[in-house]
Amino acid sequence: MTVLALPAYFLSIIYTKRGCTATMRSSIVSPSPFQNLQLLEEVLYDLPPLEGVFLHWHTHGVTATTAGISSLLARRKQLLGPTTLSGACIQLLYECATNCLRRLYLTWQNLHCPWDSRPVHTRLLRHWPSTSAAETQTLLPPGVLVHKAVSITLAETLLLCTGAGTRSVTRLQLRRIAAALALTSRVVKQCPVNALTSNPVETIGMHPGMISPFLHPSQHTAVSALVLLPWPELWESQEREVAISLSQWESLVLPLDCLRPLIRSYARRAYPGVRVIELESEGALYAHAEPGIG
Repeated sequence: MTVLALPAYFLSIIYTKRGCTATMRSSIVSPSPFQNLQLLEEVLYDLPPLEGVFLHWHTHGVTATTAGISSLLARRKQLLGPTTLSGACIQLLYECATNCLRRLYLTWQNLHCPWDSRPVHTRLLRHWPSTSAAETQTLLPPGVLVHKAVSITLAETLLLCTGAGTRSVTRLQLRRIAAALALTSRVVKQCPVNALTSNPVETIGMHPGMISPFLHPSQHTAVSALVLLPWPELWESQEREVAISLSQWESLVLPLDCLRPLIRSYARRAYPGVRVIELESEGALYAHAEPGIG
């Protein structure tokens, strides 16, 4: 497990909040990774909730972001670090999710109930923190799948593979990805499947429990290609939903039908130069590669 070190100024905030004196602080042992997450959770729940931000955007539009909202989102990132998406990521994700939901509703002739058409600000879910997709899945309600992402280095090419559910990247999928990138089959044999081949905090600025394709829209990324992994078509016919992590304690729950168009839309706007590879269904024998834009 990657150790999440807390800066001195952050610990000072916590100790002041708890009424610890300087003498008491000097006797406190450096917290463990699990205790770090507990401390971060205390700070998170002292901040105004994201529901209020999302409701403001729902009412007035994303372009009506106030200085107070920008300050709040910046403060979240400052205090929570790589355990949360940045304010710019959250804002762009909200905008893309709203557009995807709007288009999806137009294709649904008869909504089953108002629950299906609920707006984004009512789709936030809070849960215990976790450091893996498998752990997160156990925390979600029935019918809600975890959104999983994993970083893989293939022939010195950093890939970000993402999909729904806890299933792992297979050797066959790696071969399809290599073919789409015009790489030899030898590199697949040399690549460990589903092993942590790079430090996500260093390569993409995210904690292991927060690896995500929702990268910062105005910062350079070391990711060379984004891979959309397939999932069983049955899941969509069952009207499953997917939980996208906003932090290690908060997820945005969307219809599974939204996930692919949402990621493609976000990628086009946040990192248009990164290649997008969409693997076909499990029965297909090839991968479709979409060239980078710009």
